[in-house]
Amino acid sequence: MLRSALTFAKKGLCVFPCLKRDKRPAVANGVNAATTNAEIIQQWWRQLPAANIGVATGKPSGIFVVDVDGVDAEAELRKLEAQHGALPPTIEVITARGRHVYFKMPAAPIRNSTGKLGPGLDIRATGGYVLAPPSIHPTGRRYAWSVDCANAIAPAPA
Repeated sequence: MLRSALTFAKKGLCVFPCLKRDKRPAVANGVNAATTNAEIIQQWWRQLPAANIGVATGKPSGIFVVDVDGVDAEAELRKLEAQHGALPPTIEVITARGRHVYFKMPAAPIRNSTGKLGPGLDIRATGGYVLAPPSIHPTGRRYAWSVDCANAIAPAPA
């Protein structure tokens, strides 16, 4: 987990530890403690080596995430895409119940929401966070990068 947390931090994503196999923060101030400081990250994961990785969304990391939870949420997203156009290509994480779709934070404000876009469609922006791979969901399922976006996150072959 430490290596992944440091990799995210090097890419400018603010991270913090969450409890093992849990979504709850493992440090005081939770998402507000998120950082890219390698020394702090190393200290956290030396104390909590199995901690999940929380990534602060919104302004701290410059990203927002659409959380698509389940088949019904996928259907709702397809309706929105039919009305407004397809989502642009981006990176995605496979979660226990669906997927997280990552986007660069625009200049316009985006707020956290739960179900506002449709049932099972949540937005994580400033003040929010998501678990990142290889964190383990409370169900025991590991978060993983989508194969469809592997080239976007993995180094190019030599």
